Order: sequence, then structure tokens, then C-alpha cells
Amino acid sequence: MKKSFSLLITLILITIFSFFTIFIIQTKAFSISNTTNTYLQMQTKFHLDFFKQYINSLDLKTKCLDTLSYNEDIYKIYANITFENGCTSNLPQDVTIDIFASSKSLNNEINLHESIIKHIN
Repeated sequence: MKKSFSLLITLILITIFSFFTIFIIQTKAFSISNTTNTYLQMQTKFHLDFFKQYINSLDLKTKCLDTLSYNEDIYKIYANITFENGCTSNLPQDVTIDIFASSKSLNNEINLHESIIKHIN
């Protein structure tokens, strides 16, 4: 009787500790996933800011660009440039620049968008 009772208690304790271990491992995995998403989003934002600075340094009037793109293994950046009166117009006009940045890893995908309105004389 004592051996069966001690075996039952042992099985119950192993089951309880197994559930706690699974819960702790799931919590750690979720935390690591959140950290990975945060890192991926920050890196995508850095790429977007760099691309925005690059576009601001370009002379859009003389180059007459419609789109710009940059592709890497993980990061893809695309800019759509729209002129109010067409790029050949000599009138002062506004240029709308839509920048789309995305990063993709094995389990996660981050998509960012920023719109800029630039005035050209």
C-alpha cells in the first residue's frame, strides 16, 4: 500500500511540474517572439528613414522618377512618386511620395508605410 501511494504521489508531482515547465517554456517562447518582432520593426523603420533621407536628397524635378525600389534578402523598400502637374511642368507643384517598407523573416512579416508631400518650385 505504501509503494502504490508513493508511486501515485510521484506521478501527480511529475504531471504538475510538467505543466509548469510547459507553461514557462511557452512564456519564454512568446517573449522571444515579441523581442524578434520589435527588433524587426526597428530595423525596418531604420531602413525606411534612410530611404526617406535618400529621396529627400534627390532632385526629383530633373530626374523625373516614378518609382524607386531597393530589395535585399529580408528588407524590401518601394517608393511611388506622384507629381501634381507632371514632372515636366515648370509650375510650382507638390510631389507626393509614398514609401512602403517591408521585412520578412521565417515567421514574421512587418509592413510600414509613410507618405511625404514635398513642394517643388
